[in-house]
Amino acid sequence: MKPVKNFKNYNIVTNKYLEHHDSKVVADEKVLRAEAAKKYWKTHTFDIVNCQYYDSKKEDDFTKQRGEDAKTHGKDQVKKLPITVQNEGLMYNPVNMKIEDENRLYERDLREKNKKARFEV
Repeated sequence: MKPVKNFKNYNIVTNKYLEHHDSKVVADEKVLRAEAAKKYWKTHTFDIVNCQYYDSKKEDDFTKQRGEDAKTHGKDQVKKLPITVQNEGLMYNPVNMKIEDENRLYERDLREKNKKARFEV
């Protein structure tokens, strides 16, 4: 007798394997679960309920980076202000009436005073 080339061990009409149906179904489910888990963990690294990464090493790296960023956060915000505010506005705080940069304020007042003195003869 000649061996059958296209022998299928699954019957699509009854939706069952021809031999050892229960064990093959369990094995198929394990494989499908493993593939689904692999696809899931490929894209899902953050737990939105607890607001942290599932991987503790990744969470530690993130918190260290946030700490480093917090040290320099807002340092360059002064550069975004208009040039007149950068030069003159940051010398004196009118809200709490404190002098922020006494030397620069003194130099500016001295320049204003010398401006008028220059024209007096």
